[in-house]
Amino acid sequence: MISGFIHDGKVTAHDVEVLEDKLLFDRTPVRDRFVKFFVLLFLAGVIATYGVVSDSVATIIGAMIVAPLMTPIMAVSLSSLSGDGKNIAISTGLVAAGAVFTVFLAWGLAAVLPGMVQVAGNTSIASRTSPRVIDLIVALAAGAAGAFATSREDVSDALPGVAIAVSLVPPLSVVGVCLSAGEAGDATGALVLFLTNFLAIVAAGLLVFAIMGYGGASLSRKNQKMKRWAHVTVVAAILMICVPLGVTSYRTALSRVLVQKTQSAAEEWLKGTDYDVINVEADVRDVNMVIAGDGELPGLDVLLSGLGEKTSLKVNLSVRVVPERTLKGTTD
Repeated sequence: MISGFIHDGKVTAHDVEVLEDKLLFDRTPVRDRFVKFFVLLFLAGVIATYGVVSDSVATIIGAMIVAPLMTPIMAVSLSSLSGDGKNIAISTGLVAAGAVFTVFLAWGLAAVLPGMVQVAGNTSIASRTSPRVIDLIVALAAGAAGAFATSREDVSDALPGVAIAVSLVPPLSVVGVCLSAGEAGDATGALVLFLTNFLAIVAAGLLVFAIMGYGGASLSRKNQKMKRWAHVTVVAAILMICVPLGVTSYRTALSRVLVQKTQSAAEEWLKGTDYDVINVEADVRDVNMVIAGDGELPGLDVLLSGLGEKTSLKVNLSVRVVPERTLKGTTD
């Protein structure tokens, strides 16, 4: 009932063949499929890398639309559902090869223009180096939308929107750019984001294809043991990826709360002085603050006491004071 409603009719063996021909890379013309994939991936990698380096959201969105990684990832979902071990291996290998290719491409492109690569302060990089649980939820929804749009010709025009919703090539470009800049920690965070999106899309795509009935339609031709193994592997991988995502989400939430509380305590501390808060940053319990102005400052213990009243955590606070200078002059 539900499958017929979603798919607009019961899925038949013919529907399975049509979808497999659209997604799988062992269908003729094989060479053209691989050539198209890597050409588009190369172009998407170039666009994404320089979009990341220049911190241009519009450019990065363009890379998302061009990137062809959604096709082999959907192929992993369909092959996992039916237990097609050969195409699970081909599609997973293609995603892995594409990921490595994109990382090395970004690394090389960033190395060509070292003076342009500024990791600190780049919002396009920062937003992709600390994946959270919410990123997993977005990827699950995008994977479900991708499977639905791929299986139905009347909604296939929605695929560009799906590509924009979930980040695939941009985090790989961030990995390469960060490695080129010597920022291994940020590179690791971006790689976790890519893996999160990959696993979530596979799982959501598998579920939607199953609800539609693609698994039952291909049941007589596939390997049941491989099918069960693929399902268990996907679920186990998602559960494993939830651990670092949960940790990062906690750290991010705690840091944001500390920034707000420190900002509030600092404004009370500086009330009646000529100083202003310029910036507050927090990394879990380590808080760094920059203030600017002139004149006498209240004692730091007053600020620490005020901050202690606002939070029950032990906070390591560092305050950098920037003397304010005003230059005046008159033209001849």
